[in-house]
Amino acid sequence: MKWPRPEWHVVSVPAPDDPKIAPHYKGWSPCMDWCFEQFGSHTVDGWGYVGEGVFEFREEKHAAWFLLRWS
Repeated sequence: MKWPRPEWHVVSVPAPDDPKIAPHYKGWSPCMDWCFEQFGSHTVDGWGYVGEGVFEFREEKHAAWFLLRWS
């Protein structure tokens, strides 16, 4: 697999600042958990976590939904 995939949409967000998980820093795990719930199991279902807040989505509408939720 070659990254970035030219046909996929790449977005980047800062690590969530959620008082429910503080002071236990969990990085982007809440974002990944949300993606599993919304879109299914990773790249098979059209999304991927690249690293350090960078995510990729096959569908533009999923990238937009993700940004609305986590930005």
